[in-house]
Amino acid sequence: MKQHFNLSKSTLIFYTILAPFIIFGSFYNLVDGLILGKASVVKIGAWSLLGFIIFPVMIVSTYFRNRCVITERSVRIYKEEFSRSEYDFTISDRFLAIKDRPLFSIFRKTFHTLRIIKKTDGSVIFERDLETSSGYAEKIRSALVSV
Repeated sequence: MKQHFNLSKSTLIFYTILAPFIIFGSFYNLVDGLILGKASVVKIGAWSLLGFIIFPVMIVSTYFRNRCVITERSVRIYKEEFSRSEYDFTISDRFLAIKDRPLFSIFRKTFHTLRIIKKTDGSVIFERDLETSSGYAEKIRSALVSV
């Protein structure tokens, strides 16, 4: 059984909500500046490059770099594959004070970290903060444990 998860779901949702406004703004600057000739060239280049090229590439790369595929034999994150027989997978919870929380999740108290530990020597091979909700982190935790 194969299960797919995204380790940065909150960031991806934030980018996709913001994307239509930036793409519209860059399209407006392109039409208003380049086609109608009402704006300076500097304004046209920066906004058009951000909206049409960089921002969609950033959304797609965020999705693919944080995609996690959990199977019976292994866990694959982006291009790295970790065998279940060689590694332990844990999701730990940590509580942050309000002054230490990120700006976009100021009201969330619990943050989760995925750690992949080598069974032979106990060294941490992979460690990443999960930018997801608590419910989604529990789904990932149950998928790692149940299989």
